[in-house]
Amino acid sequence: MIYLRRLAPLALALLLLAATPTLASADEADAPIRVLFLSKSSGFQHSSIKRTDGHPSHVDTVLAQIGAERGFAVTSTKDAGLINATQLTNFDVVMFYTTGDLTQRGGTGEGFFRGDGNPPMSADGVSDLVAWIEAGGGFVGFHPATDTFHGEGDEVTPYIGMIGGEFLHHGRQFEGIVRVADARHPTMANVEDGWKIMDEWYLYKNVAQDELHVLALMDPGEERSKQEVYDIAPYPIVWCRELGDGRVFHNAMGHREDVWSHEMFQTWVGDTIEWAAGEGEAAAAPNWGDVVP
Repeated sequence: MIYLRRLAPLALALLLLAATPTLASADEADAPIRVLFLSKSSGFQHSSIKRTDGHPSHVDTVLAQIGAERGFAVTSTKDAGLINATQLTNFDVVMFYTTGDLTQRGGTGEGFFRGDGNPPMSADGVSDLVAWIEAGGGFVGFHPATDTFHGEGDEVTPYIGMIGGEFLHHGRQFEGIVRVADARHPTMANVEDGWKIMDEWYLYKNVAQDELHVLALMDPGEERSKQEVYDIAPYPIVWCRELGDGRVFHNAMGHREDVWSHEMFQTWVGDTIEWAAGEGEAAAAPNWGDVVP
């Protein structure tokens, strides 16, 4: 301390300035992954993300548990207005469990597809989101994230172009078989090949086959003889890609509450968030032709 007091003011200032980057780097290394989970429904609202009497949804609760176990800072919201250039800078990963045109509030009218009435996204929301991903952000979409921002007919909207595929339809729920397509990928290390699980299995259109790295397929198994719509070869339900400096991941699973409660699925979600935040290799080179029958 006596030595520091004898330093000339300029020398002391240079000493402190030189130390600052090291301190900042340490802070950044210790900082938790900041996750924004959006479950705004402008179309059909799934029961797994529905909040009742102000209580968190089932998925909200599961993500809070995963966050506590992994050291993530998770913010769950139904306010799509948070998807803007300013707010996105506060997060490392954005997760969507959404439906419909998120620029519409919804919540009026009758039927299952009227939406939840929560605050909508601005007209610039999608372009802000895509720019944020391209600058290094991580995006994760679950189940109905592809049932969001549809185009007219075969139009591919900027959002669908980003996530890589568009929900077309689905049949009755059944026990599908998850076939791991890339066991070496960081997000797939804890997923059992041949895992049989009951869920609602989406089928797609406008899939960006030449841009996607397929991670898992759904094998209909015996359901081929029961539902014509699933009388098909195994098809991709989980994929990822790089977009600019950022990462995009989509998992078609998660309609049912018991899927989110499954220990393997929860581990998978945690591994996915870490990958989307930039941990480990991206390993996202397109591989559709190599793994899809």
